[in-house]
Amino acid sequence: MMPQSLPRNFRTLAWLVPAALLSAAAPAPKETVPDPATLPAPKRIVVPKLSGTVTLDGELNEVVWSKAAVLPNFVPADGQGAAREATTVRVWYDEGALYLGWVCRDIDIQATFTARDSKFWEEEVAEFFVTRGELAKYYELQWNPLGGEFDAIITNTLDERGVSKTFKGDWNYTAKGMKSGVKVRGTVGNSGDRDEVWQVEVRIPFSDLGGPAPRPGDLWRANFYRYNRTKGLPVELLSWSPPLLPGFHQPVRFGYLEFGR
Repeated sequence: MMPQSLPRNFRTLAWLVPAALLSAAAPAPKETVPDPATLPAPKRIVVPKLSGTVTLDGELNEVVWSKAAVLPNFVPADGQGAAREATTVRVWYDEGALYLGWVCRDIDIQATFTARDSKFWEEEVAEFFVTRGELAKYYELQWNPLGGEFDAIITNTLDERGVSKTFKGDWNYTAKGMKSGVKVRGTVGNSGDRDEVWQVEVRIPFSDLGGPAPRPGDLWRANFYRYNRTKGLPVELLSWSPPLLPGFHQPVRFGYLEFGR
């Protein structure tokens, strides 16, 4: 089923709102927002339980990554057209943590921020939103091409359809055990040459996500996003499971992560 076409004013304005804005952002008028019940079902994957040792250097060259689930072909978050550049993520877990391996094709890698919890969405960033099931409260984690990290807990006010009305962040939250490494093939911040790719390798302990390891068969909700910027072109907002609603903070449109055996 093709994604439902969105109103013109929705397409041109809603996606310019940064992912981590405070709750002061005004919601879109209800009559312009599609009913989630009429939209295509969110995507779903089975996350395999694997064993293996990885070096968090962004290379993704350990054997275990070849056995991970693959989230391919990120698409524009509004469901319109195709992405300019490819994004894939590999996902697996073990008894202690969730592992993500990002591959972001990019001819013009842009980043200057390095401090934790910077406004990475103003440049280029990979984002992961995840909850164990409660849609009104979830974790937001981010990584950029210079190795910067962002972490927050988001509380969302939802209407009767599950559409986000407002949200606020707990910016004091720190994913203390989260570790990541980045590999860049290209030069960050030089639009005069042609870059190739930036990759991020992440380990997120389950203790940083609110509790013990999931059991096989457990179902979490999550989405994966990317801000891609190329000099002279509009910002590209990409997602694994397209929200098709205003902004990234739409947990009703998060995809499903089923934990395998």
